[in-house]
Amino acid sequence: MADRALADPKVRRAYIVTKVVVFGVAAVLTWPLAEAIGPQAWWGLAIFGVVLLALGAAVLGMPAPRSARVGAELAGTRDDASAEPAELVELPIEDFIDLHPFPPRDIPSVVDDYLRAAHARGFREVRLIHGRGIGVQRERVRSVLSTHPVVTEYHDAPPERGGWGATVVVLKNAS
Repeated sequence: MADRALADPKVRRAYIVTKVVVFGVAAVLTWPLAEAIGPQAWWGLAIFGVVLLALGAAVLGMPAPRSARVGAELAGTRDDASAEPAELVELPIEDFIDLHPFPPRDIPSVVDDYLRAAHARGFREVRLIHGRGIGVQRERVRSVLSTHPVVTEYHDAPPERGGWGATVVVLKNAS
């Protein structure tokens, strides 16, 4: 919901202005404290500002800044379960897909849907770009490939096509 709301330039501008105003109010309210205590108070100012930004974002129904969400995640009060499902987007089917823009939890379904669509369009080979990192995404992708009904084989891409940051998948012949 927030992404769709922020797509409107007027809403995005109001959101940014509100954040700036809220942080300004936080700075004004804590300035005397910072002056009285000294440099240590600036940490208090920063924390107070983040809390006020999170409250302002909650009032607007927008996501809080990442720094304000970390504490909630550690406390076990994540708001992922209450989030609206993402809007479906039609992706062009090419001989590769870059998985970086997708949330990690969506990777298995994205890979499955992409492989089925590529197979239906007659592709014999596709490349899944999962990135190098520490290999978590690569393993997630390969766990889907190991049991997928349209996959014949898969292997690391050659260096000029991504190396171990991409997996080349050979698909069965479309019937």
